[in-house]
Amino acid sequence: MSQFHRLPIVLVLLTVLAVLVIHELNKNIVADQQTAPLQLVQLNEIKNSPVEETPSVNYAVFGCNTPNGASYRSYDYAFNLPLTALAWERLGFRSVVLIIGSRCEWENDPALSTILSHLEDRQTTIIFIEAPPEQRPKLSQTARPFTVNLPGFPGKDNDFLITSDSDLWPLRKEHYMPQPNKKIVLVHSQCCGFFQFNNKSYPMYPMSNIGATVATWRQAMNDNHSIAYDADTILNYLEDVFGDMARGPLIIGKPTWYMDQRVTSIRLTEWMAKYGDGSVHRVSDVGFYRLDRSYWDVANMSQANFSLKFDTHLPLKMYLPTNWDRMRPLLYLMYGRESSQAKWCDDYARKFLSRVGNYMSFSFLG
Repeated sequence: MSQFHRLPIVLVLLTVLAVLVIHELNKNIVADQQTAPLQLVQLNEIKNSPVEETPSVNYAVFGCNTPNGASYRSYDYAFNLPLTALAWERLGFRSVVLIIGSRCEWENDPALSTILSHLEDRQTTIIFIEAPPEQRPKLSQTARPFTVNLPGFPGKDNDFLITSDSDLWPLRKEHYMPQPNKKIVLVHSQCCGFFQFNNKSYPMYPMSNIGATVATWRQAMNDNHSIAYDADTILNYLEDVFGDMARGPLIIGKPTWYMDQRVTSIRLTEWMAKYGDGSVHRVSDVGFYRLDRSYWDVANMSQANFSLKFDTHLPLKMYLPTNWDRMRPLLYLMYGRESSQAKWCDDYARKFLSRVGNYMSFSFLG
């Protein structure tokens, strides 16, 4: 057959192939038009869906110096640590415990290792700050405002951190909780008047309880200042503010005794001047009271009277058997007589006392 006779057949085949290709393309276009709105909806849903933020965590920070056996008071603060962590746990706070000294010292001492193991039972964050012995008492008071800078601190910017003392238990939850749209919570903010520094007047905010978001703590303590993150840099920071007395002896009632409160009050006042105090919540103490060690009437206290206490300043030498018996009514009010928490406290007190070999000599000290 000549090529002229084959040509019509080829043209017909090409035409049929072209029709099939065009038909398939049209099917794909229609399919794309049908699925495109669905894909856009899915993309918009992903774009507009709320981003889930990690829930914020509430932390309380307190601590103590490493006891050296020379004074019962050093054991007082150390013994309280796990119990104070439990008291904050009752309110929904995790504890950050600052210990001035080395982990080795605590692990190698029977009484201190007992404290350490019971702190770990409560899943606390323990941060050791190593320092020379002559500076340890001062750092045990002044380290708290710098907690957010310390290696090992677990908090994120939107978490909440409140300062406390190892011999101070929070009782009324509403006094300590972060408030919506507030970056700072000041407890007992009207208690302590004003002080003069560099020809300026500042309100004295007690360190017993100052709370703020982690981001706010970092702003207040670090903006335009050196960053303190260990023993030496904390002392340098205080020296920049207070001069030579920052490295001098710590004397009760003297200016060095209040350095932590003063530096924190100065920095918070500066922060409020810059950002305003609209995001500051000042807790009212009206109608509420402290259960104080100077008048320890807890044995006769009803649950109704207990509900009017915002905190308790703990008795001294609490680990001694007679004093521990006076503590139990408070534990029952806080946790319940048959609670696992009250039993855990009893067990801890027994174990600690069995490992303090010279406790009887402390029982006669004032």
